[in-house]
Amino acid sequence: MRFLLALVLAAAPAAAQHRDALPVPDLPGYRTLKCDFHTHTVFSDGEVWPTTRVVEAWRDGLDAIAITDHAGYNPHETDLKPDLSRPHAIALPLAEQLGLILVPAVEIAEKDFHCNALFVTDFNAFFSLGMAEALEVARKQDAFVFWNHPGWKETPQWEPPASTLHERGLIQGFELANETTVYAEAFPWAREHRLAIFANSDIHVPATAFYTLRERPVTLVFARTADLAGIREALLSRRTAAWVNGEVWGAEEHLAGLWQGAARVENPEVRLKPGARLALRLRNRSAIPFRIRVTGVPSWLRIGDAEIRPEGVVGVALSVSKNAPPGTHEVELDTEVGNLHITPERNLSVKLPLRIEISK
Repeated sequence: MRFLLALVLAAAPAAAQHRDALPVPDLPGYRTLKCDFHTHTVFSDGEVWPTTRVVEAWRDGLDAIAITDHAGYNPHETDLKPDLSRPHAIALPLAEQLGLILVPAVEIAEKDFHCNALFVTDFNAFFSLGMAEALEVARKQDAFVFWNHPGWKETPQWEPPASTLHERGLIQGFELANETTVYAEAFPWAREHRLAIFANSDIHVPATAFYTLRERPVTLVFARTADLAGIREALLSRRTAAWVNGEVWGAEEHLAGLWQGAARVENPEVRLKPGARLALRLRNRSAIPFRIRVTGVPSWLRIGDAEIRPEGVVGVALSVSKNAPPGTHEVELDTEVGNLHITPERNLSVKLPLRIEISK
């Protein structure tokens, strides 16, 4: 097995041999898993071998992926037998060697309506079936099904067949982001219809040919355990967030947990004279950037907006006016994190606690 790993990594480009840690904080009681549940190989309409998808995911800092080749669409069938169990079987030994969770999956399509079924037990049971029939088969396999790219070719609309299939209990999630496109108008569906949200690459070509460093979309899964069972339970409980283009979409409690685990004021106790200013140092321990805007401060306090770069520190100008009251003040700055979205119109609000001593 070690020889197999060395052989695969040696055959990969040099850049693929370095793993980006892609740090994202865990939430209390949960492991934060970085996942991509929509990828393709030569066993349908992709351009790479299954082990390449594993190496790419490992290099990009992911914890789990699904190879979701199409049931019924295989442009390479002259060279490769249409057997959707093969990409998973080929990729699994290397995934296990690298510590990557490989979710058994398949993509089902009827015209422009596509779904991914995760945790399938019979990959080849979906050929020649219409969507409703295929999803009934997926349910018998206890699969988790989500709707792919709901804004593909048109504005996302919660109309049949999605609404009808959901009413029958056949769809449990949807892609809020596919490639680098976010369907923001669809975000309310997560709460209205109790659906898990996803951000997936839908990658067909080599990843380095399509995504630059840390551009690849990521589904964040907040799992009790870092394994297939943990992912399944988290998806069913809708503990996911969508991360793409430096923006994260999700439930308020999950995004608040990410902020609390990643952001820190390094000098929360400061001393200033009236009219003076200093740099308030904010550190970000995650790969997610944070755009912050202070929305509520005492009238005598001045502070600017800032972006805390991934794994970086920023100094934000903090000053007090000449008429600032002397003494020690416990202050909580009301702050908006502009790239953490809890609704299409509302971003996460947090408080930055400070102790400010104003000398005469």
